[in-house]
Amino acid sequence: MASTYIKDYTNTFIIHDHEYEVTAPARFECGSDRLLDDNQLDDHAVEMANQMYRDDQGLVSPIEIKSYRAKIGLNQREFAELLGWSPNTVALYETGAFPSKANNKLLKALMKDAQILRTYLSLDDQLNKMTMQKIELALTKAQSSRSQHPRSIDVS
Repeated sequence: MASTYIKDYTNTFIIHDHEYEVTAPARFECGSDRLLDDNQLDDHAVEMANQMYRDDQGLVSPIEIKSYRAKIGLNQREFAELLGWSPNTVALYETGAFPSKANNKLLKALMKDAQILRTYLSLDDQLNKMTMQKIELALTKAQSSRSQHPRSIDVS
């Protein structure tokens, strides 16, 4: 196997007709300076481009979705049930798929304002009782935390 080295490499990615230039580490072959496949480095560059697209389009990130879901105490299936989505949709979004515009708006609204979650919860008479209790507990904790720390900006 030939010796390799890593150096920054600039590549252009096209995501939904938007072009993003990313400079990230890449693996090269010593001697020939030929660019080599390296799944870990290549995936990192792709994720950088995807994050640029998310930022450009105002899309929530997988980390934000996971964090919010954990904050309200739900697993993927329960979160999907709350939103009326397939559990596969939640799993896809949490592993990097881009949410649709409508789903992104809903996620951003829920993450921004706990009252929207309360309203959403009050309109759903089909929600599993355990799921409802988990959400109510999370909302109570958030409200308690805000009243103890009134300057806190955490509203979810």
